[in-house]
Amino acid sequence: MPTDVRSTLARHHLDVGADYVLRSAGLLSSVFDGDIMRGLVFLTALRLSAHAPQDAGGERPVRLTAIARSMGLPIETTRRHLLKLQRDGFTVRAAGGGVVARIPERPDIAEAMAANSANLASLAATLEAFGG
Repeated sequence: MPTDVRSTLARHHLDVGADYVLRSAGLLSSVFDGDIMRGLVFLTALRLSAHAPQDAGGERPVRLTAIARSMGLPIETTRRHLLKLQRDGFTVRAAGGGVVARIPERPDIAEAMAANSANLASLAATLEAFGG
């Protein structure tokens, strides 16, 4: 593939990827009262919990330190975000320690998840149309 074609394709991928990231940031902002970082902490807890071992109650708690380390954030900053997430029903403290991420059943969250699915489908279709 000639260099100019690779450059054009790389630029297109950058544009399409940036568009997806910015749309996602807008969705996080809308769900988390303008606090994108709190949304990212929640998504990190949710992602890490998918790989965490189940506790006796069948939950998959994640340690505060694992979330902070994964994001490169100070522990105290992560703790403040987790306390706000707990207050808003996005996390609960696990009996044996750690937190469990939950997706509250709210109309705004359902709308954001549907919009994200549409954004992902658009991203995939656009990348496929231009050769992956």
